[in-house]
Amino acid sequence: MTFGQVKGQARAVKVLSGILATGRIPSAIVFSGMEGTGKTLMAMEFSKTILCRERKAPADPPCGFCRDCIAVDKRNHPDLTLVNASYQAQFLEADPARQKTLRVDTIRHLRRDMELRSLMGHWKIAIVEDAHTLEIEAANALLKILEEPNARTLWLLVTAQRERLPRTVLSRCFCVMFSPLGEETVRGILEDLGIDPARAVDLARLCEGSAGRALALADGDYPESLTAGPLAPVIAAESLPRESFLARARVETALFALSQDLRTRHLKGELPFRQVSGPLRELVRLRQALRSNADPRTVMTLACLEAEAAAASSP
Repeated sequence: MTFGQVKGQARAVKVLSGILATGRIPSAIVFSGMEGTGKTLMAMEFSKTILCRERKAPADPPCGFCRDCIAVDKRNHPDLTLVNASYQAQFLEADPARQKTLRVDTIRHLRRDMELRSLMGHWKIAIVEDAHTLEIEAANALLKILEEPNARTLWLLVTAQRERLPRTVLSRCFCVMFSPLGEETVRGILEDLGIDPARAVDLARLCEGSAGRALALADGDYPESLTAGPLAPVIAAESLPRESFLARARVETALFALSQDLRTRHLKGELPFRQVSGPLRELVRLRQALRSNADPRTVMTLACLEAEAAAASSP
């Protein structure tokens, strides 16, 4: 088993392949690791493998051509649910931008769906993105499900902050760790997506092992656009997506880009350490605030102002 679409995660592939080979699939698996390392993609590939009915043996890869495989690739398989802020907003008929946490009503609704008979195959699977955003009541509701799981139901919890998941939930899950990607792996991913090789080398070096972060940096003119004049902080904040989970991802990338820029300018001798140390500490604090559900637009504005002030005071 290779899970061909997932790059640079040989250890996770080996663990998941071993699970499939035994034919004994846990009722819940946590995919844990830094953002942008292929966790959700792996969850989709793992789900496709389980749902594919053309496989002859448990360890065989998905065929890729049956209606189950095609439905998973198109994200419309009736027995596979991707749970995230957009899913919750649709279920609640609410504003996607306000979905900062996963609520108990969402888990209860999902439980009812998971208890229904499989429509196309023999498994029901839920992929819960950003599982660390589960509210306490939602986590407790999930715990009750995992304590008495239905047969042939699988919960895949995807998280970049496993420490925020309750221990009681983790104790009911099999955990698979995802490592930061190597520079060569990230570079290859970027080049496969059509990014200029020279640009791909730079992005791979800066992204600290996250292909998702590298792609975000490639899409945005960071950090120049964040410090280009007095209106830049306001423009950066107002241009964020309305969906909270997308806005947070964008701000996370901006914080990383600003920090890297300050470090690079210090190493080049453009900014002295005393001038960058304070802003770097503040950017770390803002990142922690963002992960504690601070408003993304406020964090973006403050981060831009901090970096701009450091750059403006350079000799």
